[in-house]
Amino acid sequence: MRLLWNKWSRLGAALSASLALFGLAGCAATPQDILSPFSPAAQLTADLFHLVFWISVVIFIFVEGMLIFFVFRYQRRRADEYPEQNHGNTKLEITWTAIPALLLLGVFGLTIHVMGQVGPQFPPGQGIPIRVVGHQWWWEVQYNDGKVKYATDIHIPAGQVVHVELKSDNVIHSFWIPSLMGKTDVVPGYTNTTWLYTDKVGSYSGQCAEFCGAQHANMLFRVIVQSPADFEAWLNNVQTPAAEPAPNSEAARGKEIFLNPKTTCIGCHAIQGTTAVGVTGPDLTHVASRTCIAGCLLEFDHANLVKWLSNPQAVKPGTIMKIPQLTPDEVNALVAYLESLK
Repeated sequence: MRLLWNKWSRLGAALSASLALFGLAGCAATPQDILSPFSPAAQLTADLFHLVFWISVVIFIFVEGMLIFFVFRYQRRRADEYPEQNHGNTKLEITWTAIPALLLLGVFGLTIHVMGQVGPQFPPGQGIPIRVVGHQWWWEVQYNDGKVKYATDIHIPAGQVVHVELKSDNVIHSFWIPSLMGKTDVVPGYTNTTWLYTDKVGSYSGQCAEFCGAQHANMLFRVIVQSPADFEAWLNNVQTPAAEPAPNSEAARGKEIFLNPKTTCIGCHAIQGTTAVGVTGPDLTHVASRTCIAGCLLEFDHANLVKWLSNPQAVKPGTIMKIPQLTPDEVNALVAYLESLK
């Protein structure tokens, strides 16, 4: 009896630990939920999921119910008792083969229909083109045929179809915004396409959904949906050169440090209106207008900028951002300069 109790105690502990892990997996600063759709495409996907789920629930209850019924109804009641042997029942076998086949055929047809509705073919209507490039491990966003380069945040106008051109400069990635659209692979040497549409203003989390290296899980981004007027104002702002810091300010000293070849910043980053024209890392012209940094691993704020510039490898191991060790004063000056780039 004690042995049986210990066995069930261990099973209960394992089950509790598993449920706790599931709960922790659901805790995220930027939740991603395919069952909280905010676009017509995401709604179709969620509806299909719910339909298949409830069909599965009905089948599960029926099969398990029959199993329990037969276990108790036809259990052996005497040691010398043997159940009656029946060999074959054509009608029953045809029935239990035909019903699942018809169900699967129906689900298959609905799946093909939904795939056709949310596939890469752009829906009718006016839209704007953007280009999204997958790097390791961050997303670059280009507007106006590459004349405007941004990173991490993808701004789109509400109520307009957005045509998204997807490219990769390294390995295979996958572009995914669960609340807006399904996954689309981003393949090096090949241009893929998808589209976005929602009429609901807000911020929606996305991420890379194809394993691409050590920081794959931290290759995040946000889709920021604005009213058409706010989107136009934002786009006009990011097309202008970077603001010049006030003379003799800490931001001005930070600019000098940034442009100093010894810090290696200009080797990777570009800032319009300056001599920094690097292309390896994100364009920082209006970095202070972004919501996050480091592939959206960190929120954009003073403390996180200090943490990132002090030791990027400690924050995001394996990132290609490697800079010389800076003094706290140099870090604070650089942070002041970056915070001025709105």
